[in-house]
Amino acid sequence: MLRLLGLMAVTLLGFYIVLSIYGTGDPRAARRAELQTDAPRAAEDPGAPDLTAPAPQADPAPEPAAEVVQATSQTPEQVQRFPGPALRPSPEYPNGTPDADGTAPAPAAVGSGGPVMYVTGNSVNFRAGPSTGNAVIGALSRGAAVEALGPTDASWVNIRDTQGREGYMSGQFLSTDQPN
Repeated sequence: MLRLLGLMAVTLLGFYIVLSIYGTGDPRAARRAELQTDAPRAAEDPGAPDLTAPAPQADPAPEPAAEVVQATSQTPEQVQRFPGPALRPSPEYPNGTPDADGTAPAPAAVGSGGPVMYVTGNSVNFRAGPSTGNAVIGALSRGAAVEALGPTDASWVNIRDTQGREGYMSGQFLSTDQPN
């Protein structure tokens, strides 16, 4: 670190010496003096063009406004069709789009469609797909009730929580018996 600081100091000292020897102070001073000496000569030259600003003229009369023409027919709206797979609902709004006031529709009650299961781990991630590589939707704590939407004996179980979010949880953290 000290070596680096020493090299920087030597470099700055070298720049200072070079600029002191070959630098001429203010390089713009010569240019300013040259411009000041040229200005009187141009004014004295009878063949020189007049560089003074022209006198302002009165504004010309305004042009009449363009005539408005009403359209005889409206161009039909074109709908673009995009190839690809069908869209899936967002995990944020699993029961549809939000209402006009910005709130999500009321989630379905747990137990209304499939067997009720309970989370056995202290805090278990609730994922968007049946793999640890999928995005985490949330975490459910021990004893949280969920509804199984698919087979309950699989390694990953498709579930719905009490907030209406649908996703997957590892089957090893789910049980049909409520933990104490």
